[in-house]
Amino acid sequence: MNQAPAADVHHTPTARGTVWKTLGFTISHFFNDSYPSLYPALLPVLMVDMKFSVALAGLLSSIVALTTQLLQPVMGLWADRVGTRYFVVGGLLAGSVLTAGALAWAPSYTVFVALLLIAGLGNAAFHPHASALVGDLTKERKGFFMSLFMIGGNLGRAMAPIMVTTAYLWWGRQGLWVLALPGVVVALLAYRLLTPPPKPRPRSSQLLTRGLFPAIWGAGALLLVVALRNLASMAALTLIPIYWRHLHRPLTESALLLTVMFLTGAVGNMSGGALSDRLGAKPVMIGSALLTSATIWWFLSSRGWTTWLAIGVLGFALYSTGSVVMVFGQALFPQNKGMASGLTLGVGNTLGALAVGLIGLVASHWSIPAAFEATAVIVLASIPFVVPLKTPERI
Repeated sequence: MNQAPAADVHHTPTARGTVWKTLGFTISHFFNDSYPSLYPALLPVLMVDMKFSVALAGLLSSIVALTTQLLQPVMGLWADRVGTRYFVVGGLLAGSVLTAGALAWAPSYTVFVALLLIAGLGNAAFHPHASALVGDLTKERKGFFMSLFMIGGNLGRAMAPIMVTTAYLWWGRQGLWVLALPGVVVALLAYRLLTPPPKPRPRSSQLLTRGLFPAIWGAGALLLVVALRNLASMAALTLIPIYWRHLHRPLTESALLLTVMFLTGAVGNMSGGALSDRLGAKPVMIGSALLTSATIWWFLSSRGWTTWLAIGVLGFALYSTGSVVMVFGQALFPQNKGMASGLTLGVGNTLGALAVGLIGLVASHWSIPAAFEATAVIVLASIPFVVPLKTPERI
């Protein structure tokens, strides 16, 4: 008679603590992801100031991905082994200070890229460890809690265009260093959130296990899906500001377009995670690809208020699979979730980002609308790789 109430008393604080910790990681994710998303809104200004072309603007996303994305599996595996909190805290500090410094003071394209590459190391350190810690918080409703964490990144990317254009209009380019301050403050708060620091994974948890190669086989198809979808999102992020300047529209308007895309992307992320818990991952991933392709064509032909509606739907479609593929990847490597998170986001997103350079060449040699059209066709190519994926027991 007295045992049941005691169980309830212990259950409620645990659930509440899970929510609050997830929200803490979400806030950290908000600021961490805002920094790599600052420069695209200022591309028209930076292209003039540093004298680089549309092709180099497209190549910029590919180059930066070498550290922000490609090194995530290594950072994730390292974080799994040693635990500690410095991957999250140090990642936030490096990303905020170096990115803001690059925007404010980089004198040339080469120096700008070099600073962003080093800043990307911080981003690579943060993502896999933080997402693995969120994945460990609960055994139920993983899609929901992971989407709650992922929404922080969506909202950070949504606010980045507004933050950077507002700071630029108020203080000019050299005043953009102030954007580093929020990241420094949140890094200190993350240090408190991770007190005591996470424990390392037991050494008995080996990467080279009997199930490794089947997992890699499944991960290969998943990486292609992530790559093709990330190509679409990075192409949109790069081309929209340049396209809007080509149409002689104001810089603030293109920043608002990106903000709308990311805000609806946050809604799509939450919706995709919740739907995957009910319907499964594959219907969400296939439906998202179809909707993304159709909406790109709609955006190109839209006028007036329908342009804003199209960009909103595009954001919803582009980012509706973020938490789905993350949980999918962690299910493939359950003993190395940090490495799995880095592999899913890191390698998959790197492959997609590298292809954005080709989209930039299409825009440079043909036209920006042609680059959008190529993106709409390419994103459909992810569907054949979704079909053979083996759905994890719990996603």
